[in-house]
Amino acid sequence: MNFRLFAVAAAFVLPLSLVTGEEDISKLKSSEARTAGELDQHGTDVRSLDRKFQEDLARLEEAYLSERERMQQTLVESLAKEQKALTKKGKLDQAIRVREQIEEITATEIVPPHPATSQSPRLNTSGSTLAKGIQGTWRWSNGVDIRNLENGRTNGNGSWRLLNPREQVYEFQWKRLAPDHVKLSPNGRVLEGTKANNPTIRVWAVRVD
Repeated sequence: MNFRLFAVAAAFVLPLSLVTGEEDISKLKSSEARTAGELDQHGTDVRSLDRKFQEDLARLEEAYLSERERMQQTLVESLAKEQKALTKKGKLDQAIRVREQIEEITATEIVPPHPATSQSPRLNTSGSTLAKGIQGTWRWSNGVDIRNLENGRTNGNGSWRLLNPREQVYEFQWKRLAPDHVKLSPNGRVLEGTKANNPTIRVWAVRVD
């Protein structure tokens, strides 16, 4: 009799345990998918913001160059009038000096100041300075947080090296995975690229500190 009761109880408990286990696995997969989706969306939003920044910067530079050219032309026209007046008065030495000033002004290349280039270490062209741009903690597209340390080390089973200082392209070597080739975004917040052995597999990481 006791054996029959045990068998009946087991018949109810066993399916319940299986259902509970399946629910836990389903919740875990759902959580992982949600995390991956949020990371993907964040990366997309950051890239969109980067593009907007570059577009705004291009428009600002265009407006700056246009205004500088207008100012330069106004000054040249004013000096040309002064040169002509000095020539009429017979003050040839002064007229020649003004003409030289005009030639110097018109030969001057107009370049935006770009204060960020001279102040931001990430935009410096030296390899050692560029390498510091990826130090810190990054959340990769698989949801894992990796901290990039000095001298190409990480706090996990991986290492990194700078492949192209000008383009800021890096290679990440992993112990059990194929290496990643990624490029640092202009604002230093996103690493994006592909697997070195399969360019169709996209990988990315976003800075979290």
